[in-house]
Amino acid sequence: MENKNITTLQDTSLAAVISLTLVIVVVLTGDPLYLGVWYYLVVPSVIVGICIAIRPAPMFLTGAATAITTSLLAFMVVNWTAAKPEGLLGLGHIFSLPGGVLAAIVSAFVARSTAGAKPVTQFMLGFMGFGLGYFMNQLVVCNTVMWCGLLSAPVR
Repeated sequence: MENKNITTLQDTSLAAVISLTLVIVVVLTGDPLYLGVWYYLVVPSVIVGICIAIRPAPMFLTGAATAITTSLLAFMVVNWTAAKPEGLLGLGHIFSLPGGVLAAIVSAFVARSTAGAKPVTQFMLGFMGFGLGYFMNQLVVCNTVMWCGLLSAPVR
């Protein structure tokens, strides 16, 4: 399958559907991070919007939106399964966004320059771009300003 079979409009539409699915879950089940529905709308919209301006190859946006949704879901599951939900858990997500945003921007430029690559490659570039940047920032956060269990270094 070549990139010419998937349009930028289709990629943008898939990214929007993935992002809005999470918003619907929050509206129906409640906000486990106590950040407000606006947060689940604004974060993917801003990051995907910045990437749209860079004009990456199709399927990049879908990959990035999937990674953003996955990062939010990971935090949401922690509070959904906790015996005593944490009220400030959402701050961990907020503090780790700069790494994800920066990596998504760099990856979007790479995706634009590799426009001839297969759609699955572009998807993975979007997913891993945001995901790795976010995770690396999360490791810094977990070892400086908050405790994250296994992600935090042992205190000596």
